[in-house]
Amino acid sequence: MDAPNLNNQTEFVARPVLLLAKDGERLVLIVKATFTGVRGESELERAPRAERRGIRGADVPWGEPEKSSIKYPSDLCIAKPGTDVIVVAAAHAPGGKAVPSFDAGVRVGRLEKTIRVFGLRVWEANGAGLSAPRPTAGIEVRYDYAWGGIDVSDPARPVEEPRNPVGMGIARDPSSLTHRPAPLIEDPLHPITSVRTRPPPAGLGAFGRHWEPRRRFLGTHDARWLEERAPLLPLDHDDRANLCASPGLTAVPPLVGGEDLALLNLTPGGGTLSVRLPRIRIAASLLAAGRDPQTLTPYLDTLVIDTLDVPGSADVVVELVWRAAFRPPRRMKDAKIVVTEEEVA
Repeated sequence: MDAPNLNNQTEFVARPVLLLAKDGERLVLIVKATFTGVRGESELERAPRAERRGIRGADVPWGEPEKSSIKYPSDLCIAKPGTDVIVVAAAHAPGGKAVPSFDAGVRVGRLEKTIRVFGLRVWEANGAGLSAPRPTAGIEVRYDYAWGGIDVSDPARPVEEPRNPVGMGIARDPSSLTHRPAPLIEDPLHPITSVRTRPPPAGLGAFGRHWEPRRRFLGTHDARWLEERAPLLPLDHDDRANLCASPGLTAVPPLVGGEDLALLNLTPGGGTLSVRLPRIRIAASLLAAGRDPQTLTPYLDTLVIDTLDVPGSADVVVELVWRAAFRPPRRMKDAKIVVTEEEVA
């Protein structure tokens, strides 16, 4: 596509993309800031240029695509009605000493979520109960290890947990689960006692686009849509389909920056890491011939907290994402987008 000229006056990565809406295209400017943090320091530091993270054009899975959960979500969408908080981490037992179970979690401003991590445990006869867990020093926090899954033993009648089709525990015949591994991550408010429990999938990461609850907001992709509207979004598409955080980790109204962030047992050795989010105001202006300048001040709509892929002596990497959606000008190559930042005290 012809791209507008970009005058990026920030220290962050910025990229304009054309995306399809219900009534045509949108020129979406995505801005991503990368910060790093160290245990014991309350303030995050701006990452140097070489460590700034780019705009992701697709979801990045933990393992095999379609068969594992999302590790890093795509940055491409037109709008999010809130702020997604996504945690990419492994849970670590306190002090690094193996125990049968322990809690881990995240708190950002008014949002808080806790998971409980177990060592290896198996289903007892017919999934009627669970064995005692073995000691564990930690595990990656991913939905593959939580309640869910799909059973295609009868291809004509597959059984799926729509909230987490890559998890553990779903079976058409409970007897097939006997002595097989049971979920290693659960919500302490909804403990798993048998295969009949059907708890909400526990985790801190991103939900897949075709998982519930995102699935219900995608809109109607039927034969009529295919014939009359494709590739535009369906008329009943809801922007909540773009929210990918684990239930309970989407801030509505959005985060503004300046909130306290605390991680429990999500860094090596366990314990708590506490930092404060930066408060930054982004402004984006579209200048194009034949139309009045348009300036938007987008809100923070995605926060990715990563304790796995960290540089040097850092303990955490934090991505902050803002986006501004404009109606594209007729002559894209003659247009210009100006992006500025202001750090708010």
